[in-house]
Amino acid sequence: MEGFFSHIGPAAGLVFGPVSLVALFGGVILGIILGALPGFGSSQSLALLFPITFVMSAPDAILFCVAVYSAAEYGGSIPAILIRTPGTPAGAVTVLDGYTMTQQGKALKALKVSLFSGVIGGLSSTLIFIVSGVALANIALKFGPGEMFALGVFGISIIGSFFGKDPAKGFLAAGIGLFLATIGSSGFGGMRFTFDLGPLMDGLPLVVIVIGLLAGPEAFRLLIDHRKTIEKGQVADLTAEKENNRITGEEVKLLIPTWIRNSLIGTAIGAIPGAGASVGSLIAYNEEKRWSKRRHLMGTGIVEGVAAPESANNAVVAGTLVPSLSLGIPGSGTAAILIGVLVTKGIVPGPLLFKESTSLVLAIFIGLIVCNFMLLFVGLVGMRVWGPIAKVPRRILGPFVMIMILIGTYAYSNYWAHVVMVLIMSAMAYYFEKIDIPTVPIVLAFVMGPIVEGNFNKALTIHQGDLMAVMTRPIAVVIMAMAIATAAYGFWRAYQSKREDAATGATLKE
Repeated sequence: MEGFFSHIGPAAGLVFGPVSLVALFGGVILGIILGALPGFGSSQSLALLFPITFVMSAPDAILFCVAVYSAAEYGGSIPAILIRTPGTPAGAVTVLDGYTMTQQGKALKALKVSLFSGVIGGLSSTLIFIVSGVALANIALKFGPGEMFALGVFGISIIGSFFGKDPAKGFLAAGIGLFLATIGSSGFGGMRFTFDLGPLMDGLPLVVIVIGLLAGPEAFRLLIDHRKTIEKGQVADLTAEKENNRITGEEVKLLIPTWIRNSLIGTAIGAIPGAGASVGSLIAYNEEKRWSKRRHLMGTGIVEGVAAPESANNAVVAGTLVPSLSLGIPGSGTAAILIGVLVTKGIVPGPLLFKESTSLVLAIFIGLIVCNFMLLFVGLVGMRVWGPIAKVPRRILGPFVMIMILIGTYAYSNYWAHVVMVLIMSAMAYYFEKIDIPTVPIVLAFVMGPIVEGNFNKALTIHQGDLMAVMTRPIAVVIMAMAIATAAYGFWRAYQSKREDAATGATLKE
């Protein structure tokens, strides 16, 4: 995009202002702490901290969220390494070698490898993000409202097909999200699904959806399961002798190809909506078992086994931002929150964001780089205090999270009805998870709903209500065909998976 990088000066001014640096630093610290709490991933952490962004400017809010996102991905490895309790699915792979190193008295070394790998993965993917995001947005600038509507339908198709085990439940969840997005004013005259209830006249606030569907279920789970201990035993020794926890030069040589390979893998996986950090870490670990010189030792407590998933985890962060910012398609629940922050600040994500808010986009790039260096500093300084954080009992954590949810929701607009909405949403999401209906597609569809509807209305207005004129534009036809193919593939994949499971079950019975 011509002149894009001429905005580096103003973008740097947005990042290196005193308030912005405090927002970044605070986001890193809070992200690590919340990420280190078992059960808290990046999406839950951001959902809990979402109300804080309402008192920030748009650049500070998005920089704060990006910092929390990056730091929480690293923080999730802490309980996985120290107490064999992955805070998120992405941390489950880190357990294999990370906790084994802890048992060998190398907990501090495992944390160092995790930190360095996360920072390198984050920095590498940010550089890739700068190039790919600009290129993708430049192509998408040729899209009109009809094409953007088709792109939104394609995003919904991806969300329904790849979030959750069953695409039928995924599309059901996406449909619920789209329905919730229609409550309130239609934007072009008339009210919908308000049932003459005052609190619904303005629609459901994004803060209610985000907190209720992402943070709320975790709070209920902590309160209900508070009698279940995380793990008995002592906190891992983080004061072991230096020689035992030093990363040698030979190990660094082994880790360089690991970092490069898995940073690329994480970035690519992050750019695919629906994949996320858990898929990225699993693929990275499997590829490391294929290419590592010490692949026969994977799972026995070697540094490559920790570096591979952790570099991929943090590389996913910038990778996820590529479709989120350039096309307006959130690739994960965390990305949906980031888009939600932009929308609440009056900024619409998509290709026009790169043209009309170039300084803000570049500020996000620079902020990602800065927050990774802050993560390195905070991680090294606080490395010896993570153990107690990872061992916080659920009977304490549950009430704390619930109180934070209630305070944050009420502080949004000092309105009691929002608190009631959050409790209802939280209970609904907790029940949905019991019956395997994923809640992330609800959030994603809710965020995308107004964008899809708005572009559809603009397209119809331009073509004087002629739906066929909207749907038969060449690019729109191709994108809609991709959406249909994606949905068909999702159902075919689920059918094949059920057949394989049935065949495996039959074999076991024999």
